[in-house]
Amino acid sequence: MASLHDVQAAIFPTARPLVEPGPTDLAADVAWVRVMKPRVPAFDALEPGDLAIIPGSSLAIVTPEGETTGTFRELIAALLGAHVPAILLIDNGDPDHLLDALGRAALEAGLVTFRLARADPVQVERGVIGYLVNRRAQLDQRAGELERELARLALLGRGLDVLAAAIGGFFGRPVVIEGRRGDPLVIHAPTDVPDAAGAVGRYLARPAAVALRVAIPGAPGESGPGGRLVLLGDEPVRELERVASDRLVALLALELARDSAVRHARDEVRRGDPLPAAGPPWTVILARQFPAESGDEIAAREEVRGELRLLFSPGRLGLRGTSESLELRMVAAASVADPECREIGDRLCRFLRRTVAISRPFSEAGGRPAAEASARATLDAVEHVTEIPIVALAARLPAYLLLGNLHHLPDAPQQAAALLAPILIGRPEVQRRRLDTLRAVLESPGPNEAAARLGVHRNTISYRAGRIERLAGWDLHDPDLRLALLLAVRIVQREQS
Repeated sequence: MASLHDVQAAIFPTARPLVEPGPTDLAADVAWVRVMKPRVPAFDALEPGDLAIIPGSSLAIVTPEGETTGTFRELIAALLGAHVPAILLIDNGDPDHLLDALGRAALEAGLVTFRLARADPVQVERGVIGYLVNRRAQLDQRAGELERELARLALLGRGLDVLAAAIGGFFGRPVVIEGRRGDPLVIHAPTDVPDAAGAVGRYLARPAAVALRVAIPGAPGESGPGGRLVLLGDEPVRELERVASDRLVALLALELARDSAVRHARDEVRRGDPLPAAGPPWTVILARQFPAESGDEIAAREEVRGELRLLFSPGRLGLRGTSESLELRMVAAASVADPECREIGDRLCRFLRRTVAISRPFSEAGGRPAAEASARATLDAVEHVTEIPIVALAARLPAYLLLGNLHHLPDAPQQAAALLAPILIGRPEVQRRRLDTLRAVLESPGPNEAAARLGVHRNTISYRAGRIERLAGWDLHDPDLRLALLLAVRIVQREQS
C-alpha cells in the first residue's frame, strides 16, 4: 500500500483538490484503483482502499437524462460504503456540469475529491497500479516519460523556454532554469497552478526561497555547474520530482551548451540583422503562426511575410526568423506619435486576423532578446484570458496573469452566482440582458459609452441600471462592489458560454 499523498504526488501531481484535504485524509492508504466504465454497473467492484477514477465521458453515459440526483446518490453511497480514500474526476472536455455536480455531491458527503484535466484514465490507472506494485520502477518510468519528451523538444530546437514549460506542466509547479552565475535564464509559471505568480515573485525577491535546486553539469573542461534547475512553490518536493530532476539535468546541460553556441553565432552575424532604421526606440511584436504541415503552408507563410514587407517600410518594421518559425517575429520602430507602436499593432491585427503582443520600448540593440521574451510571455498569458485582447501590451502582463487566473479563485463560480443571484431571475434572455447591461456600465467610463457599446439610447442604459440597483439593492457607485460585480459577471458569462 501507499498513502494517498504519495500516489497523488507521483502519478497525478497536476490534479487539483476541490477542497484542500487535511493531513489525515492524505495519509489514507491506497490499496488499489478502480475506473468507472461507461456501462451499468459502472464499477466491477469497490473495496476498501480503492482509489476511484471517474472519467467525465463515462459519467455522461451512466447518468440518465434528468436523473442526476438519483444516480449521484447511489454512486456516492457506493463510494462511501467502500470507504474509498479519494475520487479522481478526469475532465477531457466532456459535459462539465455533470463533473461539477458530482464534485459538489462528493464534497457534501465528505469524500476527498481531485480533478484532473486532459488525461487518459487508462494511463492513470496503470500508473497507480505500477506505483503500488513497484514504487521505484514506476517513478523511473514517469521520469523517463518526461525525459523523452524533453529530448523530442530539444531535437526540434524549441529552446529552453519550451523545455521549462514542459517541466513545469509535468510537475505542476513554477520552474526556473538558472545560468552559471545564478541568473534566471528562463522562468515558467503555469497559469493553471494557484499562486504560481506569487512563487515567482518571492523567488525574484529572494532567490534562495526555492523548493529544490539541482545543479546542471558544466561543459567539459569547465569548473563548477553550468547552471541549475530550480523548482518553486510552497509545497514540499515530491519523490518523483527528485528522481526526475536528477535525470533531466544532463539533457539540460546539452541544451544550455547548444543555446550558448546559438547565442554566440547570433552575435557574430548581428551586423547582418539590423534593427529598423527609424528607431530607436524599438518594440518587439509577436504573433502566433499556424503549424506548418506542408510545403504549401510554408509557401503561404512566405507570402504573408512578403505582404508585410509591402505594408510597412523596412525603416519602420523588420521581420525576424523565417517562415518555418513558430512565431511571426517583428521589430518595429516607435515614433513620437505612437510610442508603444499600437498603431502598427492594430494594423497587424487586422491583417493577420489574430492577437499580437507588443513589448515595452527599448533603446539599445542588446535589449531586443529581453523584449522578445516579454512579448512571448504576454502572448502566452492572454491565451488564458476570457476575452483575448487584439493587441496585448507587455506593460499589462501582470493584469493578464491576474485575469487568466480568475477561474482558480476558491469556489469562484458559486460565489459569483451567489453575488449576482438577485438579477439572475426570470427568463434566460432577461438574465443575459441584465448581465450585458451591468457589464457595460461597469466597464464603461459613462452612460454614453455604455449605451454605444450596447447599441441603445443613453436613457435606456440609465433606466436599466437603476432597475438593477433597485432589484438587487446595490449602489453601483461603491468601488468595492463594482470590482466584485465585474469579476462575478465575467466568471458567470464565461460559465454560460
